Amino acid sequence: MSTLPLVIVTGPSGAGRTTALKALEDQGYQIIDNLPLLMMPALVGHFTKVPFSKNMVVVGLESIDFTAPEAEKLLKDLRANPAINLRIVYLECDEETILKRYNESRRPHPIDAKDLQTAVRLEKQRLTPLKKIAEIQLNTTDFNARHLRNVLQHYFQGADAHTLKIQLLSFSYKKSLPKNADLIIDVRFLSNPFYEKHLQPLSGKDKDVQHYIKQDQRWMIVEHHFKEFLINAILGYKEQGRFYLTIAFGCTGGQHRSVFVAEFFHSLLKKLQYDCVIEHRDL
Repeated sequence: MSTLPLVIVTGPSGAGRTTALKALEDQGYQIIDNLPLLMMPALVGHFTKVPFSKNMVVVGLESIDFTAPEAEKLLKDLRANPAINLRIVYLECDEETILKRYNESRRPHPIDAKDLQTAVRLEKQRLTPLKKIAEIQLNTTDFNARHLRNVLQHYFQGADAHTLKIQLLSFSYKKSLPKNADLIIDVRFLSNPFYEKHLQPLSGKDKDVQHYIKQDQRWMIVEHHFKEFLINAILGYKEQGRFYLTIAFGCTGGQHRSVFVAEFFHSLLKKLQYDCVIEHRDL
């Protein structure tokens, strides 16, 4: 009997759980949202006894107190069940951003508390046990809906689940560091095309900008030293059993240098047959 691919998607309300579930549903996965905790064993029992048409069952859990003994026992039982291949996705988000999202949407928080901030903190506390054991932790503070969809669809696409999946990200230092990055590389040492009037409106995807940056004698640091470092680092992450890796490249405005360097390594890694995607956060 084949094992049931079961994914639990959770995290504090406002961190993007609904967007995440929709992204996976669009890939053909069977989605069950807001499942009562007591119904989880019955759900698992059903899907492990009958053929399932989808290649994965995704359960969205919200506002459940996983510090309670019964919740802890449920997680242990799921992990120990040989008929299940369980993965947990935990979506994290800064408190300030969650508060802003709730104020903009004007939706009530699922936890009844004296104020919104208390509800947010209480929910995060209740979800701590799940966060500690989650295989995938994504901080969505800097994500828009499209970015989150792209990342999750990349993680859960039909390729071998044990293949290292790499996300390359460009960003602007003016707009904060990416909270989800495993490696951050500062490329502000390269000549800045922004100060050339004819290049200013272009981006690192344009040939003229790429040619300008390559004329910098320090480009060899990227093309040779960074290349050697990143390839060896990626091999090291694979040997350590990592399945997901985010490498971020930053420059002042997130438009020219970081974009080109990210594109350069995306092309390189694709040629080396790595499973990678690229995102320009601030372009």
